[in-house]
Amino acid sequence: MSVVTFPDAGGDMIRFLDVDGILYPYVEGADQASAIRASADAIAREDDIILCNYPKSGTHWLWEVICMIQRGSATTIPDIKQNHMIEVISADDLAAIPSPRVLNTHFRFSQLPRDMIKKRCKIVLNLRNPKDLAISFYNHHKNLLNLYRYDGKWENYLSLFNSGKVDYGSFYDYVLDWEQTIHQNPNYPIHVIYYEDMKENSGAEVRKLTKYMGVALSDELIHAIAEKCSFQNMVIDKVGFENEVWRKMWRDEKPLFYRKGEVGDWKNWFTVAQNEEFDKMYAKRMSNSKLKFRFSLP
Repeated sequence: MSVVTFPDAGGDMIRFLDVDGILYPYVEGADQASAIRASADAIAREDDIILCNYPKSGTHWLWEVICMIQRGSATTIPDIKQNHMIEVISADDLAAIPSPRVLNTHFRFSQLPRDMIKKRCKIVLNLRNPKDLAISFYNHHKNLLNLYRYDGKWENYLSLFNSGKVDYGSFYDYVLDWEQTIHQNPNYPIHVIYYEDMKENSGAEVRKLTKYMGVALSDELIHAIAEKCSFQNMVIDKVGFENEVWRKMWRDEKPLFYRKGEVGDWKNWFTVAQNEEFDKMYAKRMSNSKLKFRFSLP
């Protein structure tokens, strides 16, 4: 375990915690390495549902949706997803969460607790197009000033994202690893949902989730959950659930987990040159992939 720093293209530094070759946000005073390593031995429950995704893919949104489906109620969850994150909380805190648990993680399949794989816990894999994701990551890194100590400019940041010098490493390595996992484990219960599909027709995607989870909900309740979990509502409803420790991590102590949530916002940030460079890398890295990312909506 060690704290590492990297320069962006303009020389501004960003810091991470390196645990066994994987980058994580560095929280001063916390024994993160122990929690991360101990998670491999976490005890699973057969009714656990695990939301897995690369950072900034919509974790807060999907966690809220899945929790509401599980509870059968379109009522704001009086908690935050960080308190249910496998690699963040202690074994005791994880065990204290009442069933049925909706957990979340940015781990790859091979990093998940062994018992969760053994018990074939349901996994929801959430994917998001990498251009919007890169913009969200930039704002995340810059605004969580007390975690990353980063104050660089967007035009210099993209080099960090493209080279995988961000939390949990390369986007491409991450999504391709999950694609391979699904291919190699065709009988494992993994449900794939795209951020863009949720934005385009959240009702239809919520209905698919209920079927996958084995929960029977009325059309009215499915619509109510989709509406309650809209970006505009969550920005308002989730205010106040961040504790003092979390608030102090943000620039000016102003949490910004819900920034825009739009599809295609990357067009307001990428220069022509950046977009061309990004497209070349994307075409190369995803050439053999069947994953279908959408960078805009109709």
